[in-house]
Amino acid sequence: MRERYMNQLTRLIIVAHLFAVAGWALAQEAIDSSPRALLDGAVAELQAAESFRLEIEQTGEPYQLALTLDGVNMLPAALESAAAQVISPDELHISARIRMFIPLSLDVYARVDRQWLSFPSGAPWIPLPAFEGFDISRLLAPDDGIDWALSNLREARVVPAETALNEGDVWRIEARAPAEAVEGLLFGLIAPQDDVAIDAYIGVDDGRLLRIEILMLETVSDLGQEPSVWHIKFYDYDAPRAFEPPDG
Repeated sequence: MRERYMNQLTRLIIVAHLFAVAGWALAQEAIDSSPRALLDGAVAELQAAESFRLEIEQTGEPYQLALTLDGVNMLPAALESAAAQVISPDELHISARIRMFIPLSLDVYARVDRQWLSFPSGAPWIPLPAFEGFDISRLLAPDDGIDWALSNLREARVVPAETALNEGDVWRIEARAPAEAVEGLLFGLIAPQDDVAIDAYIGVDDGRLLRIEILMLETVSDLGQEPSVWHIKFYDYDAPRAFEPPDG
């Protein structure tokens, strides 16, 4: 009797599992999982969010920032990492660690076309002439920033959904992008000379952009050096403001 009961229970569990799998498959078929549809949906989620946070890290061969101030090139510098919050549509607070001759930490606040600098991090804010090309309004503007970059991907293809660390199920889109697309993604802080390879990770459940990995193809070589890669993480959608803006 016990053995027959266990056999029946096992069959019920198998049938329930098959129904669950079939339901999941039907739900996935109802989703337009083409690269264009997934990217357009992810951009729309970003543009609709009241805020979101970013983590930016550059690994491999240091990549020089394209910093000019009042038309004058600044000293060579490379970004090591940064944490930022975007308040839609045109506010940004970013804490960055850059390397000139030594590592330096600083904060930048941008609102529309005005900027303030705290250097070193935690020092009083001072108004700063705008870095050329550093315009927070570009990031979420239609046909610019993220929208333009992800609309101009080439050879885009969807890699089967995978599970990424702490992100759940994700769509992964592999593509190439023109150099100017990256300028909008990174606020005009870099100016690539060649195409880049992009991997975009989008949440299956909510369609939100989770990560973008940007491989600077011009730094790929056979000399044993690690190529430059930019890692951009998107998270904390619609979270409250996490910084105090300067007065003025």
